[in-house]
Amino acid sequence: MSVISKAVRLLDFLLPQGIEKEVSADEIGRELDMPVHAAQRMLSSLCQEGFVLQDDGTKRFKLGRAQQAPGHRIWDTLMLRQTARPFVEALRRQTEETVYLAVYENQEGVFIDSIDSPHAVRVSEPVGLCLPLYIGASNRAILAHLPQRSREALLASVDWPDSPALKPLTREGIENDLERIRRLGYAVSTGEATEGTTGIAAPIFSYDNAVVGSLNCAGPSMRFTPELIERHSHHVRKYADIISKELGFRDLYRMNM
Repeated sequence: MSVISKAVRLLDFLLPQGIEKEVSADEIGRELDMPVHAAQRMLSSLCQEGFVLQDDGTKRFKLGRAQQAPGHRIWDTLMLRQTARPFVEALRRQTEETVYLAVYENQEGVFIDSIDSPHAVRVSEPVGLCLPLYIGASNRAILAHLPQRSREALLASVDWPDSPALKPLTREGIENDLERIRRLGYAVSTGEATEGTTGIAAPIFSYDNAVVGSLNCAGPSMRFTPELIERHSHHVRKYADIISKELGFRDLYRMNM
């Protein structure tokens, strides 16, 4: 396991479970299966960056709030993954297709969690996969709800003839699709990132009414008939809205649709 992976696991372990959580270096070492001195070195580095705080009296550690924006991004990503996990599992049971949880960083979307379909023929993309925000349902569900200035700047920066998508895309076509996504509340794409696959995604919003990610189910296009797309889109929207509500989003119009 890489140092970065261990650091993410450590921060995940420190997430509060209803009450503030403080643990010792020994407990963290046991949880991550690493020597205590290695855990202490990692904790020391994370403390210096503001991601972890140490109580001067007890010498125990808890999750910190780094003042820099990246610190908040890590906190938000960990909170989203932990909050969304039961609903990722529920969506997979409902659809029996692979389910992904995505967030965005700069101009890219990235998968931060997934559960594979039980079918022998299925879509299986790795957690950590990054693609431009204009490619694929999981990313366009996010892009459609970014501030207009951010959307326009991103689309203006794209070299459309040289796009990494597997099918030709145009700015006009993407802008029309973003309008449709905002109107319907979900995105659908076929064969843009992986040949022969279809994805359905809905945006996830946080307490500050900003889009923070998307919930996506994907599978072989041969299974995604119009009837099934309609059924799956209902489930995807339902669970994305529940996750948003759990994160503190209070758009009552969306929640009652």
